[in-house]
Amino acid sequence: MSPSDSILIPSTFLRYHRQLRVVLIERQAWFVARDLARLTNSHVTERVIHRLDPDQHRKALLMGPRGAAEEELLVSESGVYALLAVNFYHPENRSLRQWLSNEVIPVLRDEEQHNQHLPRRRYGQALGRELGLLDWQGTLWVRAKDALTLLETSP
Repeated sequence: MSPSDSILIPSTFLRYHRQLRVVLIERQAWFVARDLARLTNSHVTERVIHRLDPDQHRKALLMGPRGAAEEELLVSESGVYALLAVNFYHPENRSLRQWLSNEVIPVLRDEEQHNQHLPRRRYGQALGRELGLLDWQGTLWVRAKDALTLLETSP
């Protein structure tokens, strides 16, 4: 299974009763573009995304509120700052940038430090099946029962 097949569990932050979902991928913050657009009263269009560098946006599967995987467009931390400075520019967004820099990012990094030694539950796919995984100390673990089922059904 490749890392791109993993279903990520986002951290959720609230600002003015609107959610902002963020995930850490390889120690980098990635923001859900749709949530960012709601916070800035803007629209994330293909044109806006194509103005970003290729390493500033990506798609990923995130665990949704009802437990189902949802594909979301993510924007990197540097991509968010670029969008706020150019595409979503509005004087009120300065406070949004400050909130991201001074509160959201530090909380994410603190969570990562705190949770680094604790196992984290993730979801992923292997051979067309969705599996519950345990991410612990950089290794993905599969329940023995699920591993046996995969071995029995593999070609």
